[in-house]
Amino acid sequence: MYSLYSWGSPFEELGIYSFDPACVSVQAYMQLCKVEWKLHRTSNTAISPNNCLPAIVYNNTHVESGFWRIVQFLKNEGFDLNSRLDSQQLSQSTAYISLIQDCLVDALLFSWYLVSENFADAIRPRMAKSFGFPLSLIVPTQIKDYAEERLRYRGIKSEIETTDSTPESAEVGSSGTDSRLQSLKSKIPRIYLLAKEGFRRHADKSAHPVYVQAAGCLDLLSKKLGDNSYFFGDTPSALDAVAYGYLSLIIRPDLPQNTLKDIVVTKYPNLAALCDRIHSQLEKPVFAKDESWVQGIVSAVRHSVVDALPLFSQAHRSSKDEPGDPEMGEKTKSVVGALFVFFGYIIYNGVFSSSGK
Repeated sequence: MYSLYSWGSPFEELGIYSFDPACVSVQAYMQLCKVEWKLHRTSNTAISPNNCLPAIVYNNTHVESGFWRIVQFLKNEGFDLNSRLDSQQLSQSTAYISLIQDCLVDALLFSWYLVSENFADAIRPRMAKSFGFPLSLIVPTQIKDYAEERLRYRGIKSEIETTDSTPESAEVGSSGTDSRLQSLKSKIPRIYLLAKEGFRRHADKSAHPVYVQAAGCLDLLSKKLGDNSYFFGDTPSALDAVAYGYLSLIIRPDLPQNTLKDIVVTKYPNLAALCDRIHSQLEKPVFAKDESWVQGIVSAVRHSVVDALPLFSQAHRSSKDEPGDPEMGEKTKSVVGALFVFFGYIIYNGVFSSSGK
């Protein structure tokens, strides 16, 4: 039996078993291929040599990680959803998958992490529960920070950043005041600012550029699908599995602001129907035993979750320390010491308490 190591899910009651679309895509692919497999919900990316999830393991030996490599491995094992496609259809499938992975991920990140009401009221509390202690105290905010960094790099800003920008004419004669305010603001803890300003809720409008970009991608997919049951006829392909991986995370969760979901459901009902059609074929996976909170602490010490967050492909990783590294002892002491300081800080400030509130 194959073992798939995947990020966990805050929406298991909806039949979605990861918050990472790549993990959901692989899970759907394996089920549509009728592969016998077991799901390991984990946040320990060390299972993979390149610190990437999802990762597939067979006979207790790591095989591959990442969507494309896992699909190629399964193909070599005799499980190929694309076996009926000709060369032209294979090229089209690859192009559409790349389009989905490039465009829809930005809209999903924006909807979950930059729409403050969604993150504060739905995503963060659910993800915290999914990760468990102690990663629940760290990871959701880290993912939000990386989502903001990725989208900012791609030129995508939230409505708050747009409305907060000051015209050049208003800055004349006030540069000194602005610099002092920015200096003071930078010294205030981030968590205090978020709490004080109520996460600075902003309007979530379909006219935002990230949703316009997503609508363009969805329009192409909708036209490709047409009235067919699947993108290439009457049987699902890898493209259908990937489309489901993203669409299910857009459509099935009910968020306070559902702009992205509304775009899919109202404008592209055939894509929503495709998502439902595939979902109806998927069964609840066989679960392996989850890691305990003690293992979570060990996992947090052994590797940096930040460097392997889902949805953000990391092109580089620092090389591992050799067994004879003379600084290993000091590094370990530093990490353990930092953890004690961190937990002392959160307990002292009431961020975590025994009541679980």
